Amino acid sequence: MSYSDVMEIDYAMDEEERDALKNLIVYFGCTVPHLQEVKLNKLIYIAHLYHYSNHGQLLTKTPFLSFSYGPHAPAIRSVINEQLESSAIYLEISRTETDPPYSNPCIIIRSCELKDEKLSDPCLNTMKKVVKDWGNKTFRQVLDYTTRTIPFISTTYRDHIDLIGIQPSRGLEGALSLPERIRLHRFVQTPEEAVGQASGYSSESYPVSINEVAEIYLALCGDLPEKIPSREHLGFNVQAILEAFATVNNKNENGTEKHLTDIDKAAQLSDSLLNSRSFRHYNDEVVLRSGMLFLKRYGYSFDREVLEENPPEGHDYETLREWFGRVSVKLDAGFSNSLSQCGSQSGK
Repeated sequence: MSYSDVMEIDYAMDEEERDALKNLIVYFGCTVPHLQEVKLNKLIYIAHLYHYSNHGQLLTKTPFLSFSYGPHAPAIRSVINEQLESSAIYLEISRTETDPPYSNPCIIIRSCELKDEKLSDPCLNTMKKVVKDWGNKTFRQVLDYTTRTIPFISTTYRDHIDLIGIQPSRGLEGALSLPERIRLHRFVQTPEEAVGQASGYSSESYPVSINEVAEIYLALCGDLPEKIPSREHLGFNVQAILEAFATVNNKNENGTEKHLTDIDKAAQLSDSLLNSRSFRHYNDEVVLRSGMLFLKRYGYSFDREVLEENPPEGHDYETLREWFGRVSVKLDAGFSNSLSQCGSQSGK
Protein backbone atom coordinates (compact mmCIF):
# COMPACT_ATOMS: atom_id res chain seq x y z
CA MET A 1 0.00 0.00 0.00
CA SER A 2 1.51 3.35 -1.01
CA TYR A 3 1.47 6.64 0.91
CA SER A 4 -1.07 8.07 -1.54
CA ASP A 5 -3.31 5.05 -0.96
CA VAL A 6 -3.22 5.73 2.77
CA MET A 7 -4.10 9.37 2.26
CA GLU A 8 -7.12 8.29 0.24
CA ILE A 9 -8.13 6.07 3.16
CA ASP A 10 -7.63 9.06 5.46
CA TYR A 11 -10.05 11.24 3.51
CA ALA A 12 -12.49 8.33 3.21
CA MET A 13 -12.75 7.93 7.00
CA ASP A 14 -16.32 8.56 8.04
CA GLU A 15 -17.23 11.07 10.71
CA GLU A 16 -17.73 8.42 13.39
CA GLU A 17 -14.20 7.12 12.84
CA ARG A 18 -12.71 10.60 12.93
CA ASP A 19 -14.60 11.39 16.14
CA ALA A 20 -13.28 8.21 17.73
CA LEU A 21 -9.73 9.23 16.82
CA LYS A 22 -10.34 12.75 18.15
CA ASN A 23 -11.43 11.30 21.50
CA LEU A 24 -8.13 9.40 21.79
CA ILE A 25 -6.15 12.56 20.99
CA VAL A 26 -8.07 14.60 23.57
CA TYR A 27 -7.50 11.93 26.24
CA PHE A 28 -3.76 11.75 25.63
CA GLY A 29 -3.58 15.56 25.45
CA CYS A 30 -4.97 15.76 28.98
CA THR A 31 -3.11 12.86 30.56
CA VAL A 32 0.36 12.83 28.98
CA PRO A 33 2.51 15.70 30.30
CA HIS A 34 4.88 16.14 27.36
CA LEU A 35 2.99 15.15 24.23
CA GLN A 36 4.71 15.91 20.95
CA GLU A 37 2.93 14.87 17.77
CA VAL A 38 5.46 12.13 17.02
CA LYS A 39 4.91 10.64 20.47
CA LEU A 40 1.13 10.94 20.14
CA ASN A 41 1.28 8.96 16.89
CA LYS A 42 3.14 6.12 18.60
CA LEU A 43 0.88 6.16 21.68
CA ILE A 44 -2.20 5.77 19.50
CA TYR A 45 -0.53 2.79 17.81
CA ILE A 46 0.21 1.27 21.23
CA ALA A 47 -3.40 1.84 22.27
CA HIS A 48 -4.60 -0.04 19.19
CA LEU A 49 -2.12 -2.85 19.87
CA TYR A 50 -3.10 -3.14 23.55
CA HIS A 51 -6.82 -3.07 22.82
CA TYR A 52 -6.63 -5.63 20.05
CA SER A 53 -4.42 -7.89 22.18
CA ASN A 54 -6.90 -7.90 25.06
CA HIS A 55 -10.27 -7.52 23.34
CA GLY A 56 -9.76 -8.76 19.78
CA GLN A 57 -11.04 -5.48 18.36
CA LEU A 58 -9.44 -2.30 17.04
CA LEU A 59 -10.12 1.04 18.71
CA THR A 60 -10.49 2.68 15.29
CA LYS A 61 -9.81 1.77 11.67
CA THR A 62 -6.99 4.32 11.47
CA PRO A 63 -4.41 2.86 9.05
CA PHE A 64 -0.84 2.60 10.34
CA LEU A 65 2.16 2.17 8.07
CA SER A 66 5.54 0.59 8.73
CA PHE A 67 7.89 3.55 8.28
CA SER A 68 11.61 4.05 8.95
CA TYR A 69 10.88 5.51 12.37
CA GLY A 70 8.22 3.09 13.51
CA PRO A 71 4.46 2.77 13.04
CA HIS A 72 2.93 5.95 11.60
CA ALA A 73 -0.66 6.96 10.82
CA PRO A 74 -0.88 9.88 8.31
CA ALA A 75 -4.57 10.32 9.20
CA ILE A 76 -3.64 11.63 12.65
CA ARG A 77 -2.13 14.85 11.27
CA SER A 78 -5.34 15.96 9.49
CA VAL A 79 -7.45 15.14 12.56
CA ILE A 80 -5.10 17.21 14.75
CA ASN A 81 -5.48 20.15 12.35
CA GLU A 82 -9.27 19.90 12.62
CA GLN A 83 -9.07 19.90 16.41
CA LEU A 84 -6.75 22.91 16.43
CA GLU A 85 -9.20 24.83 14.26
CA SER A 86 -12.07 23.98 16.60
CA SER A 87 -9.92 24.72 19.70
CA ALA A 88 -10.49 21.21 21.06
CA ILE A 89 -6.71 21.04 21.52
CA TYR A 90 -3.96 23.66 21.52
CA LEU A 91 -0.20 23.83 21.15
CA GLU A 92 2.25 24.88 23.84
CA ILE A 93 5.98 25.62 23.91
CA SER A 94 7.87 23.33 26.30
CA ARG A 95 11.45 22.62 27.37
CA THR A 96 10.71 19.83 29.83
CA GLU A 97 11.44 16.80 27.65
CA THR A 98 14.52 14.84 28.75
CA ASP A 99 15.46 13.75 25.24
CA PRO A 100 18.30 15.78 23.68
CA PRO A 101 18.80 18.43 22.48
CA TYR A 102 18.02 19.73 25.96
CA SER A 103 18.14 23.44 25.17
CA ASN A 104 15.79 23.45 22.18
CA PRO A 105 12.13 24.22 22.86
CA CYS A 106 9.50 21.98 21.28
CA ILE A 107 5.79 22.14 20.62
CA ILE A 108 3.54 19.87 22.64
CA ILE A 109 -0.16 19.07 22.32
CA ARG A 110 -2.57 19.89 25.14
CA SER A 111 -6.30 19.35 25.50
CA CYS A 112 -8.71 21.93 26.79
CA GLU A 113 -10.75 19.42 28.78
CA LEU A 114 -10.85 15.69 29.47
CA LYS A 115 -13.85 14.02 27.85
CA ASP A 116 -13.33 10.44 29.00
CA GLU A 117 -17.10 9.94 29.21
CA LYS A 118 -16.98 9.62 25.42
CA LEU A 119 -14.82 6.49 25.74
CA SER A 120 -16.32 3.07 26.44
CA ASP A 121 -15.18 1.31 29.61
CA PRO A 122 -12.92 -1.15 27.72
CA CYS A 123 -11.43 1.70 25.70
CA LEU A 124 -10.88 3.83 28.81
CA ASN A 125 -9.14 0.92 30.54
CA THR A 126 -6.86 0.52 27.53
CA MET A 127 -6.02 4.22 27.46
CA LYS A 128 -5.25 4.26 31.18
CA LYS A 129 -2.88 1.32 30.75
CA VAL A 130 -1.08 3.03 27.86
CA VAL A 131 -0.65 6.22 29.91
CA LYS A 132 0.57 4.23 32.91
CA ASP A 133 3.09 2.27 30.83
CA TRP A 134 4.27 4.98 28.44
CA GLY A 135 2.91 8.41 29.38
CA ASN A 136 6.03 9.46 31.27
CA LYS A 137 8.49 7.61 29.06
CA THR A 138 10.65 9.58 26.64
CA PHE A 139 9.96 9.46 22.93
CA ARG A 140 13.12 7.40 22.46
CA GLN A 141 11.82 4.76 24.87
CA VAL A 142 8.42 4.69 23.17
CA LEU A 143 10.08 4.46 19.76
CA ASP A 144 12.34 1.61 20.90
CA TYR A 145 9.31 -0.37 22.07
CA THR A 146 7.10 0.19 19.03
CA THR A 147 9.87 -0.70 16.57
CA ARG A 148 10.36 -4.08 18.27
CA THR A 149 6.67 -5.05 18.33
CA ILE A 150 5.82 -7.99 16.08
CA PRO A 151 3.17 -6.18 13.96
CA PHE A 152 5.72 -3.50 13.03
CA ILE A 153 8.79 -5.60 12.24
CA SER A 154 6.71 -8.23 10.43
CA THR A 155 5.39 -5.61 7.99
CA THR A 156 7.43 -4.67 4.95
CA TYR A 157 8.48 -1.03 4.66
CA ARG A 158 5.64 1.39 3.78
CA ASP A 159 3.00 -1.35 3.91
CA HIS A 160 -0.15 -1.25 6.03
CA ILE A 161 0.32 -2.83 9.48
CA ASP A 162 -2.42 -5.46 9.61
CA LEU A 163 -3.06 -6.05 13.30
CA ILE A 164 -6.14 -8.17 12.71
CA GLY A 165 -4.07 -10.53 10.55
CA ILE A 166 -2.48 -11.81 13.77
CA GLN A 167 -4.43 -13.84 16.31
CA PRO A 168 -5.16 -11.62 19.35
CA SER A 169 -3.24 -12.56 22.48
CA ARG A 170 -2.05 -10.84 25.65
CA GLY A 171 1.45 -11.76 24.54
CA LEU A 172 1.09 -9.69 21.38
CA GLU A 173 1.99 -6.61 23.43
CA GLY A 174 5.38 -8.11 24.20
CA ALA A 175 8.68 -6.79 22.85
CA LEU A 176 12.23 -7.72 23.76
CA SER A 177 14.13 -5.34 26.01
CA LEU A 178 17.54 -4.09 24.94
CA PRO A 179 19.42 -6.46 27.32
CA GLU A 180 17.42 -9.40 25.94
CA ARG A 181 18.22 -8.34 22.38
CA ILE A 182 21.91 -7.98 23.19
CA ARG A 183 22.01 -11.50 24.65
CA LEU A 184 20.36 -12.95 21.54
CA HIS A 185 22.76 -11.14 19.22
CA ARG A 186 25.66 -12.56 21.24
CA PHE A 187 24.07 -16.00 21.03
CA VAL A 188 23.89 -15.74 17.24
CA GLN A 189 27.61 -14.96 17.14
CA THR A 190 28.66 -17.29 19.97
CA PRO A 191 26.10 -20.07 20.63
CA GLU A 192 27.81 -20.98 23.91
CA GLU A 193 26.43 -17.74 25.43
CA ALA A 194 23.75 -18.00 28.13
CA VAL A 195 20.41 -16.73 26.83
CA GLY A 196 18.12 -16.47 29.88
CA GLN A 197 14.42 -17.23 29.90
CA ALA A 198 12.01 -16.84 27.00
CA SER A 199 10.51 -13.38 26.57
CA GLY A 200 8.11 -11.75 24.14
CA TYR A 201 5.10 -13.05 22.25
CA SER A 202 4.93 -16.78 23.13
CA SER A 203 2.69 -19.27 24.83
CA GLU A 204 3.05 -19.51 28.60
CA SER A 205 5.12 -22.71 28.51
CA TYR A 206 6.93 -22.47 25.18
CA PRO A 207 10.70 -22.01 25.53
CA VAL A 208 11.13 -19.78 22.46
CA SER A 209 9.07 -16.74 21.45
CA ILE A 210 8.32 -15.33 18.03
CA ASN A 211 10.02 -12.11 19.18
CA GLU A 212 13.22 -14.07 19.72
CA VAL A 213 13.03 -15.78 16.33
CA ALA A 214 12.52 -12.35 14.73
CA GLU A 215 15.49 -10.93 16.64
CA ILE A 216 17.67 -13.84 15.50
CA TYR A 217 16.71 -12.87 11.95
CA LEU A 218 17.61 -9.21 12.53
CA ALA A 219 20.93 -10.22 14.10
CA LEU A 220 21.81 -12.37 11.08
CA CYS A 221 20.89 -9.44 8.81
CA GLY A 222 23.40 -7.29 10.68
CA ASP A 223 20.95 -4.99 12.44
CA LEU A 224 22.28 -3.74 15.77
CA PRO A 225 20.19 -4.49 18.89
CA GLU A 226 20.08 -0.82 19.95
CA LYS A 227 19.03 0.49 16.52
CA ILE A 228 15.70 0.63 14.68
CA PRO A 229 15.54 -2.35 12.29
CA SER A 230 16.59 -1.46 8.76
CA ARG A 231 13.75 -0.91 6.30
CA GLU A 232 15.35 -3.52 4.00
CA HIS A 233 14.86 -6.23 6.62
CA LEU A 234 11.30 -5.48 7.72
CA GLY A 235 8.64 -8.05 6.90
CA PHE A 236 8.07 -11.73 7.63
CA ASN A 237 5.17 -14.17 7.88
CA VAL A 238 3.92 -14.07 11.48
CA GLN A 239 1.18 -16.63 11.04
CA ALA A 240 3.53 -19.16 9.44
CA ILE A 241 5.91 -18.88 12.40
CA LEU A 242 3.09 -19.33 14.92
CA GLU A 243 1.88 -22.37 12.99
CA ALA A 244 5.43 -23.76 13.06
CA PHE A 245 5.41 -23.42 16.85
CA ALA A 246 2.12 -25.29 16.97
CA THR A 247 3.65 -28.32 15.23
CA VAL A 248 5.89 -29.03 18.23
CA ASN A 249 3.90 -31.50 20.30
CA ASN A 250 3.91 -35.04 21.66
CA LYS A 251 1.30 -36.57 19.38
CA ASN A 252 1.47 -38.79 16.33
CA GLU A 253 -0.38 -37.84 13.17
CA ASN A 254 -3.30 -40.05 14.28
CA GLY A 255 -3.55 -38.12 17.56
CA THR A 256 -2.10 -40.80 19.84
CA GLU A 257 0.54 -39.89 22.41
CA LYS A 258 4.19 -40.49 21.66
CA HIS A 259 7.43 -39.61 23.38
CA LEU A 260 9.49 -36.94 21.70
CA THR A 261 12.96 -36.09 22.91
CA ASP A 262 14.18 -32.50 23.10
CA ILE A 263 16.20 -33.18 19.96
CA ASP A 264 13.06 -34.42 18.19
CA LYS A 265 11.20 -31.25 19.12
CA ALA A 266 14.02 -28.94 18.04
CA ALA A 267 14.16 -30.71 14.67
CA GLN A 268 10.37 -30.56 14.41
CA LEU A 269 10.36 -26.81 15.03
CA SER A 270 13.26 -26.16 12.66
CA ASP A 271 11.73 -28.28 9.90
CA SER A 272 8.39 -26.45 10.20
CA LEU A 273 10.08 -23.05 10.21
CA LEU A 274 12.10 -24.03 7.17
CA ASN A 275 9.02 -25.15 5.25
CA SER A 276 7.21 -21.93 6.13
CA ARG A 277 9.93 -19.87 4.37
CA SER A 278 8.92 -16.99 6.64
CA PHE A 279 11.98 -14.79 6.13
CA ARG A 280 13.29 -13.19 2.95
CA HIS A 281 16.95 -13.47 3.97
CA TYR A 282 18.97 -15.99 5.98
CA ASN A 283 15.99 -18.30 6.34
CA ASP A 284 18.12 -21.45 6.80
CA GLU A 285 20.34 -19.78 9.41
CA VAL A 286 17.28 -18.47 11.31
CA VAL A 287 15.95 -22.02 11.38
CA LEU A 288 19.15 -23.50 12.81
CA ARG A 289 19.62 -20.78 15.44
CA SER A 290 15.97 -21.08 16.52
CA GLY A 291 16.34 -24.83 17.01
CA MET A 292 19.56 -24.26 18.95
CA LEU A 293 17.87 -21.65 21.15
CA PHE A 294 15.10 -24.19 21.80
CA LEU A 295 17.68 -26.72 22.99
CA LYS A 296 19.57 -24.13 25.05
CA ARG A 297 16.40 -23.55 27.04
CA TYR A 298 16.22 -27.27 27.76
CA GLY A 299 19.77 -27.32 29.14
CA TYR A 300 21.87 -28.16 26.09
CA SER A 301 25.24 -26.69 25.27
CA PHE A 302 27.01 -26.04 21.96
CA ASP A 303 30.70 -25.84 21.23
CA ARG A 304 31.68 -23.23 18.65
CA GLU A 305 34.43 -25.35 17.11
CA VAL A 306 32.14 -28.38 16.80
CA LEU A 307 29.51 -26.25 15.07
CA GLU A 308 32.03 -24.81 12.61
CA GLU A 309 33.48 -28.22 11.78
CA ASN A 310 30.13 -29.99 11.42
CA PRO A 311 27.68 -27.97 9.29
CA PRO A 312 24.39 -29.76 8.52
CA GLU A 313 24.37 -31.62 5.22
CA GLY A 314 20.72 -30.79 4.59
CA HIS A 315 17.66 -29.23 6.17
CA ASP A 316 15.06 -32.01 6.16
CA TYR A 317 13.70 -33.28 9.48
CA GLU A 318 15.88 -36.40 9.77
CA THR A 319 19.07 -34.53 8.84
CA LEU A 320 18.32 -31.73 11.32
CA ARG A 321 17.50 -34.26 14.02
CA GLU A 322 20.80 -36.05 13.48
CA TRP A 323 22.73 -32.76 13.37
CA PHE A 324 21.24 -31.36 16.59
CA GLY A 325 22.02 -34.63 18.33
CA ARG A 326 25.62 -34.59 17.06
CA VAL A 327 26.57 -31.00 17.93
CA SER A 328 24.75 -30.52 21.27
CA VAL A 329 25.53 -31.78 24.76
CA LYS A 330 22.97 -32.11 27.54
CA LEU A 331 24.14 -30.33 30.67
CA ASP A 332 23.27 -31.55 34.16
CA ALA A 333 20.20 -29.90 35.66
CA GLY A 334 22.10 -27.84 38.24
CA PHE A 335 24.50 -26.33 35.72
CA SER A 336 21.64 -25.68 33.28
CA ASN A 337 19.70 -23.79 35.96
CA SER A 338 22.75 -21.71 36.84
CA LEU A 339 23.14 -20.72 33.18
CA SER A 340 19.50 -19.61 32.99
CA GLN A 341 19.84 -17.59 36.21
CA CYS A 342 23.04 -16.02 34.91
CA GLY A 343 21.27 -15.02 31.71
CA SER A 344 18.29 -13.59 33.58
CA GLN A 345 20.47 -11.57 35.97
CA SER A 346 22.54 -10.11 33.17
CA GLY A 347 19.41 -8.49 31.74
CA LYS A 348 18.49 -6.63 34.92
